[in-house]
Amino acid sequence: MTPHVNPPVNKPAPLRNVAAFTSLINRVVDRRPGLPGLACFYGHSGLGKTKSAIFGANRHRAAYVECGQMTTARSLLVSILMELGMPKPKGTATEMLNEIVEILARDPRRPLIIDEAHHIAHKAFVDVVRELHDKSDAPIVLIGEETLPKHLEAYERVHNRMLDWVAAVPCNGEDFVMLARTVAPRIKIGADLAEEMLAVTAGNTRRIVVNLAKAEEVAAREGIGTIDLAAFGGRDAILGLRAPMPRAAR
Repeated sequence: MTPHVNPPVNKPAPLRNVAAFTSLINRVVDRRPGLPGLACFYGHSGLGKTKSAIFGANRHRAAYVECGQMTTARSLLVSILMELGMPKPKGTATEMLNEIVEILARDPRRPLIIDEAHHIAHKAFVDVVRELHDKSDAPIVLIGEETLPKHLEAYERVHNRMLDWVAAVPCNGEDFVMLARTVAPRIKIGADLAEEMLAVTAGNTRRIVVNLAKAEEVAAREGIGTIDLAAFGGRDAILGLRAPMPRAAR
């Protein structure tokens, strides 16, 4: 399927993962009394989980924080408080946790989104997330890599409070058309190039975006409005899952 030329769009393409995350956050916010309020959105790198989360966060006024390899219980609490409007959080970890609980409890429909949660899922202090949920009743969504659910399985008190687990999925043909309209609106992508991009990238959203940007560059350089596989440089020109092969020494 060949996308048509469209004006640039200043919002995420309505991909399946955006819709899936939006549905997940709606369910956890609108859950019935007595149901747990934790949820998990997981999948391989490059599937657009963070973009989906930011879109959902904006719609629900969610507090959004991102973990890293060096995240500790204290640094996580500091990040959450800063996101909730406190520029210079102070106090002990217990005091900060209680302050977060108070803020979240005042607005129980405002979600907390914790991205890159696989960095903390294998650490004991992931139970801090459970405590925030239990004491505030706030909806909390954890986002992370494919291994996130398995890591959380080791912490039963977190695991059994999950309202739902939703897996991000690779792009399909319809997603590709939406991405092309958003990322490369000034050109048309030939059906053969679209098919090969999907195959070589295995539907990885980030890699598709990189290749669409490259297609725009090639089209601009060649002065063409429609780009097919041959004009792009063939299948080998598509940036995919494999790194370039080492070159032989001369």
